[in-house]
Amino acid sequence: MARASCSGWMSPVRYDRPRMAADTDIDEWLVDEGILDAPGRIEARVVLAAAGLTRAGKQRIANQKLERAREALWAGVTPLCASPGCQAVAPGATRPVVLAARDRCANCGGSNTRRAAREMVAACAGAGLERILLVGGSGKAHAEIRELTAGSPIEWRIIDGRNDRPTRRTAAPDQAWGQLLVVWASTELPHRVSQVYTEDRPEGLPLVTVARRGVEALCQAVSQFATGTARQGRG
Repeated sequence: MARASCSGWMSPVRYDRPRMAADTDIDEWLVDEGILDAPGRIEARVVLAAAGLTRAGKQRIANQKLERAREALWAGVTPLCASPGCQAVAPGATRPVVLAARDRCANCGGSNTRRAAREMVAACAGAGLERILLVGGSGKAHAEIRELTAGSPIEWRIIDGRNDRPTRRTAAPDQAWGQLLVVWASTELPHRVSQVYTEDRPEGLPLVTVARRGVEALCQAVSQFATGTARQGRG
């Protein structure tokens, strides 16, 4: 667009584009990052201040600092979602605990299955339960269980109901080894396989039957048993 000057010639009109904000509200940014409660955002501000990225009373942060702020933030807090199972691990945290969105949770990462596995590991530790004999389930489920409990004291002996052909003679060492027998009844498990382990079961080997599919259901069933055992031990 041109504009006429007093001398008669036309000069171009300059339009300035609106500038993008060079900084961001700290509280809004923390909410976007997944920190849900005001006390948690106060803890987060302390972490950012310790990293030299803000100071008391400051409300905004330069955009060029956001990546460094993100790294400092998640390295300096323990984010836990509102799930009771995840909140239960808060006393053992070594960094300030903040209430966070599920996908930021350091305990479950937003996964119900991962949360159930963490709760099972904790319950088994409380009950002194380390050796679990599992009968049934698919190869994929077995791999997932082992992955979820890797690094924990829990050991597994797993009988594949589709491929294994146990006898009472071959089952006896497994029964003697295990502290708990878990039969995953809702999976592809021939009765003749589970029967080898459940009939003539040693008196000191407790049995848990899982009636639902899914690794989450298995972990929940073991957790319930282990929690009950721990309570009986304290009683």
